Amino acid sequence: MKNKEFYITPTGGIMIHDDNGVHELTQKDREFISKMMVRIGDFYPEALSALSKEYDCRRFNVPYYEYSIVSRFIRCNWGRYDSVIDVDQFGYFNFEEVECPLRGSGDCKLDGIVCRPKFNSKLSDRELEVMRNYYDNLTAEQVADRMCISIETVRTHKRNAFKRTGTRSLAEFFLYAKNNNLFND
Repeated sequence: MKNKEFYITPTGGIMIHDDNGVHELTQKDREFISKMMVRIGDFYPEALSALSKEYDCRRFNVPYYEYSIVSRFIRCNWGRYDSVIDVDQFGYFNFEEVECPLRGSGDCKLDGIVCRPKFNSKLSDRELEVMRNYYDNLTAEQVADRMCISIETVRTHKRNAFKRTGTRSLAEFFLYAKNNNLFND
């Protein structure tokens, strides 16, 4: 899920502009919606929890329920077609300040939770396992072989671990790991 720009049409439709062109988000975009659900859950779990509660009455119709969550997340965080790509080449979200009549009025119970959500910096178990293998002085190829995953997946976990911890290199990450007792033996 990379290189995506979202914008809202005057009639309220959510448009997705990506490498495949432009199309309107619908419930039938199951692959995209599923990937967004995972991404929101991994990096913005508080937002996913709040939206799950908000749309709880729709949970028995899974496609509609997940579409509702994803479309609300998009509407609260993106809206203009602009020069800053919303989901960049690494799959990271670049949020926009979305015009909302409820923001700042105290009437929006999701401001700061869904709109401008907090990033979850906790490493996933898989990211931790990948980084532990790097910490044990393995190469990306050796990590991929040991974990039975692709090298690209190893690199994605490494990138996500860097983003979550605010580090930019393995040396910085190892210092972070040492200071936070990530790999106590």
